[in-house]
Amino acid sequence: MRFKIITIITLVGLSFFACDSKERVKAGSPKQAMQGQQQSSTMSHVVKVEEAIHAQSYTYLRVTEGLAEYWIATAKQPIEVGMTMSYDQGMEMKDFESKELERTFDSIWFVGKMSGKSSRTLMGESSGSMAGSNQAAADQAISVAKPAGGLSIAELYADMAKYEGKTVRVSGQVTKFNTAIMGRNWVHIQDGTSTGKYFDVTITTMDMLAKGDIVTFSGKVVLNKDFGAGYKYDLLLEEAVLAKES
Repeated sequence: MRFKIITIITLVGLSFFACDSKERVKAGSPKQAMQGQQQSSTMSHVVKVEEAIHAQSYTYLRVTEGLAEYWIATAKQPIEVGMTMSYDQGMEMKDFESKELERTFDSIWFVGKMSGKSSRTLMGESSGSMAGSNQAAADQAISVAKPAGGLSIAELYADMAKYEGKTVRVSGQVTKFNTAIMGRNWVHIQDGTSTGKYFDVTITTMDMLAKGDIVTFSGKVVLNKDFGAGYKYDLLLEEAVLAKES
């Protein structure tokens, strides 16, 4: 008899638990509902970038793959229109609202690691790694004196670790200039000096310039900067401010 009573109590308890579980699932959060709409992709995809929006944390890309056109979101990377990219892993989010962009995407794929190349030069360099060894050819005709209280390019590279995190002044001639990539302008300068393979400094700034300008910049030295997609710098001068023409 006692066994029967225990059995009945157990069955009633399980019944209430089951009903409670159903209610919880039925009243799931919006996040859970969104996760329920996700679909995954593990196939290799090759896409062409038709539009790029660089936000605080993500880069949003409108891409074409064959005859299909769709949106991708990936970790912030220096990707621009015209690049051909590839990815393997992706997760679809439907009716995704980006508060940062104040926009809702009917469908967008969040993807992991992307790799690729540009159909034209990006940030003044060839596609692939942008470390010092892949700089543009040195211009032998350039000769710019180092600024007062500043460094030559040779001196900067000769003791990179010493200047990491510090603000330095360098002068040079603009050899390449690209605007509005990841919310900033990208400048390459040379002064005619070099240390080993290094003779070119890449600078990010909000200032507008033209190829051939003689400039002096003050900026913070950052080492081993990796933006992903194969774009890596041994040394970068960030948040630089144009001082004056030398």
